[in-house]
Amino acid sequence: MKKYLLLLLLIGISLGTYAQVLRFDSTALLILERMSGVITELQSCRLKAHATYDEFASGLGLIKHSEDADLIIRGPDKLFIAMNGYKGERSFFYNGKTLSYYSYSNNRYTQIPAPKTILELADSVYTNFGIDLYAIDFFYPDFIDQLTQNSTSLALLGPVSLNGKDCFQIAGNMDSFSYQIWIQNDPFSLPVKVVMVYTDKPMNPQFECDYEWELNQVYPDAVFEFAAPSGVGKISIAPSKK
Repeated sequence: MKKYLLLLLLIGISLGTYAQVLRFDSTALLILERMSGVITELQSCRLKAHATYDEFASGLGLIKHSEDADLIIRGPDKLFIAMNGYKGERSFFYNGKTLSYYSYSNNRYTQIPAPKTILELADSVYTNFGIDLYAIDFFYPDFIDQLTQNSTSLALLGPVSLNGKDCFQIAGNMDSFSYQIWIQNDPFSLPVKVVMVYTDKPMNPQFECDYEWELNQVYPDAVFEFAAPSGVGKISIAPSKK
């Protein structure tokens, strides 16, 4: 009897461990790793994005806003981002030495010295100025490691059709939000849609974004250079207080 109880206990431990492993679906991880491998090997790309996101307004609840973004990346040190939406029309120009920000809506610009690579730039402007460069997370070599380290679960929901594209739908959960990623089922395995639900905030606001990719085209240096229009005002920005 004691041996039998010990066997049941060991089986229970084994099943518990197996259930924990199953919280991270191996096929979902394989698809994500392929996606990341393709993106990090790109020499250049253009990424067009349409995003909608919720913001809380007192007395009104969640208000949904939208924004369109156009990113052109030529690695490792050239980046252009144009955004137009609720917060106005604005662009970032990065040429490997200087980051220029121009607001078309306010006719103002600023320039700051920049690190040598796009990823160093993304880290620097987020840390010092609270600026989150659009969709750059996908381009970090450790994107999948960070995703899995901070996730409590990850699952493949199955093959689905999204806007006429065959995709894999993957869902996961972190402490502060849940997420879903749709990855196109083709040789490039690129993300075509992301949804995030912030479970730690009142009324669970959402962020949703659709992507269109253009790969390994030739983008000239002029794309990443900023020339201030006549009459534009220059402003300075200071690092945010910590």
